[in-house]
Amino acid sequence: MQWKKYLAGLLITLLCLAKGVTGFASHIFGGELLYTCINDTTYKLSLTFYGDCSAFAPVFHSLDTAHPLIYVYNNGVFTDSLRLHADSTEIDVSPVCPRELDSTTCHNGTLPGVKKFVYSDTIVLHTQSAKWAFIFKGDMGASNAAGRSVNITNIVSPGTSLIQLEADLNNTIGRNSSPEYFTVPTPFYCINVPEEYNQGAIDPDGDSLAFKLVQAYDGHTGSPVTYNFPFTATTPMGTTPGNFNFTNVNGQVTFIPDITQDALIVTQVSEYRGNVLAGSSEREMTFIISNNCFGTPPSLQITSIYGGIAHNNIINLCEGTPQLSFILSLTNPEGDSTRITYHNLPPGAILDTFDNFTPNPSASFSWNTSAVAPGLYTFYVTLQNNHCPIANTQTIAYTINIATPPTITAMQVYPTDCIHQAVVEYDMTAGFLPRNVFVVSGVDTIRTYADTTGMIRDSLPAGTYTVIVSSDSLCTAAYTFTIADSGTIPLLPFFKFYCQGDVAAPLYTDPVGPTATIAWYEANGIPLPAAPTPATNVPGVYTWYFIEQYKVCTSLPDTGKVIVRAAPDIDLPDPNISLCFGDTLYLTADGGATYSWYPTEELRPNSAGQLYTLALYPETFTVTAVDQFGCKDTTTRKYDNIQQCCSFVYPTAFTPNNDGLNDGFRIVTYGNMARYQLYIYDRWGNKVFYTDDPKQYWDGTYLGIPCDMDTYYYYFNGQCLTGRGEQHKGDVTLIR
Repeated sequence: MQWKKYLAGLLITLLCLAKGVTGFASHIFGGELLYTCINDTTYKLSLTFYGDCSAFAPVFHSLDTAHPLIYVYNNGVFTDSLRLHADSTEIDVSPVCPRELDSTTCHNGTLPGVKKFVYSDTIVLHTQSAKWAFIFKGDMGASNAAGRSVNITNIVSPGTSLIQLEADLNNTIGRNSSPEYFTVPTPFYCINVPEEYNQGAIDPDGDSLAFKLVQAYDGHTGSPVTYNFPFTATTPMGTTPGNFNFTNVNGQVTFIPDITQDALIVTQVSEYRGNVLAGSSEREMTFIISNNCFGTPPSLQITSIYGGIAHNNIINLCEGTPQLSFILSLTNPEGDSTRITYHNLPPGAILDTFDNFTPNPSASFSWNTSAVAPGLYTFYVTLQNNHCPIANTQTIAYTINIATPPTITAMQVYPTDCIHQAVVEYDMTAGFLPRNVFVVSGVDTIRTYADTTGMIRDSLPAGTYTVIVSSDSLCTAAYTFTIADSGTIPLLPFFKFYCQGDVAAPLYTDPVGPTATIAWYEANGIPLPAAPTPATNVPGVYTWYFIEQYKVCTSLPDTGKVIVRAAPDIDLPDPNISLCFGDTLYLTADGGATYSWYPTEELRPNSAGQLYTLALYPETFTVTAVDQFGCKDTTTRKYDNIQQCCSFVYPTAFTPNNDGLNDGFRIVTYGNMARYQLYIYDRWGNKVFYTDDPKQYWDGTYLGIPCDMDTYYYYFNGQCLTGRGEQHKGDVTLIR
């Protein structure tokens, strides 16, 4: 059972005491630090704690005589401190039915027990400041400290963590007191049951309240506590997915817990007077979730609403609405006798209860709102049944949002320039968020938006429109406006590219509309009767101007440029070179990016990709070069100076000493050979060299070994491609 966990807290407390941490109370579930204005300079500070009665008795009962220390700061600078005194003895706020009060741990029983302790004192603030801060950091006096309950499950090391609470005050705008809370911050709930909780904050000054979940702080260090994963300050509980909701408007918490837990939750309530922050206070709470179910609590639903629209527990209506009414119907799964009570009912409003203290009570709300000023009006309804041993209590906030009727205007931000849609801005105020916005043309709704910021930008063509804003279909406003064509036609510079020698056409640019007209001008501003036709025989850049007229709009003068690019300059081998019959003629060209040759059947590529042909007869070649811009040129070359070139020369000596001069021996030929055979012998008739390559030399070695200096004999058999042949015997001297 849930309360058995508290025995673990007792053991840890005893361990802490054994280590010398005198009076470290690890049994506080929550509390709040508040202030009440007594006069212009005097304020009463009140600190309230809610303690777990199952904690170590001597430490727990020391709370009766504790003197908590409050630090006072002005704009972040320490100015004073004071110790508070107990207002009275502890108050039993255990969540049990009346007949079980003596069975709680507060009375040595086994049921969950919680007691309330209140401390207070007064302080005089001699100056005005917008940033007064009162901070409690866990010091309870007499070596005691206010430690959080060891049973808290969503933070790291709760039993060694001190409670820190802060209340802020702005006394430059007049007297101010903190809100008062009428619900206990230690609610007990059951796993897997839909639950609701509200602090029941009521501001005595009538200031507007705003609620938010905030980080818990450790009074030891002044630093944020560490939450156990996956919990955070804003998602502090284990619930079914998507079922933890906190409402900033009234602090309502709705959830479905899915694990047993003691979840630490801290809220900050801020007070606003007009749009000025008047003060704030923190409240620390522990939601206790058990798997020992205490019964499914009753719940309320809004039915039969008239004059407004309900969104969960927020009811919207428009200023001037004559009457708001609705029924609060009860769902009571357990069938326990249930009581409906309420707090903070708006002035003039009536809440009638029926069949109270029965299993089926109900309530009827009515309010004459015809003269009520716009604003948020929150009241609280509490359901409490007589379930035993643990009573079920649910406090629900109902916020009535009376809004000023919305306003809407439309402003044209950018013109159409006669070619596109105008940019229109809708500005909205008042009403409720989100506001629904409808744009109507004739009888058709052409746009629908949901507004949350007060400004929407739209694009519309020329025409007349009505824009309607609606808040919950209760408050509406409309604005009619007309968009007329206007502005200056935006143009882009016009470019046209030609290659030298291309056939050009008159310049043309697409008109912006079907009836647009274009006027052309020379570069010096002289009007032209028609679009110019550029000349392309000379490379260069040529400029004209043009102006376009469409509907009521005229463009600024813009440039029309024509760029004539030169044809590529092709460079080919000299056509007058002298060639021997059968020579290899390499054909190369420069000046282009790509080339094509003709006749292709006469050309072959070598391993390096070079094109070549053999000079066997006169031939004409044509090459077309295309540059990187696509411009091209064609050049023709004829190669016809082809000679027979057939002769043989027989050297008589060579010196193979690797000095680069006369290092080898071969038969020197002029012309291209059809046959070439060279044999070399030593004086004993041994063959030391043979080749059929006209370009290969004998280097004076045999099998890689240098031959002796001597006279060697050769036989040569050669024939040119032109037909002339020769056989020759001779000798050559090898000199070293």
